Order: sequence, then structure tokens, then C-alpha cells
Amino acid sequence: MNTREKILRAIVQQPGLTTREIMAIAQLSRTNTREHLQKLESLSLIYSQVDGNNLNKHRYYPVGSSYEAKS
Repeated sequence: MNTREKILRAIVQQPGLTTREIMAIAQLSRTNTREHLQKLESLSLIYSQVDGNNLNKHRYYPVGSSYEAKS
């Protein structure tokens, strides 16, 4: 599984992850994590929302059932 698939799987399994949480799961820098997240968003596989409690924090969610998480 490549890094982008790993990130997508994490978001599908745990909707609402923050960038920082995804960085820890993927073991990537903030810059590399953002690049992968932006690509997944451009492919309409995920979307982000600003956290209501912290305007600097984004949470990531899968779009529909575009990706089947396999255990």
C-alpha cells in the first residue's frame, strides 16, 4: 500500500482526523502530508472542514463510498 492509500484508508476508518493525526499515522512531514491531502481532495476522494473550535485546524472526511476500507 502506498502512502496516499494509507492516508485514505485512515480517513475512511476514522473520519474527522486532523492534519496532525494524519501526519503521525503516515509518518510524514506537514508539507508532504498536505500534498497528499490536496491530491486526494482534487480527486474528490476526501473533503475537509474547518474545526468549529479551532479555525486553524482542518478535519478530513471520505466522500461517499468511493473507497472500500478493507480490514
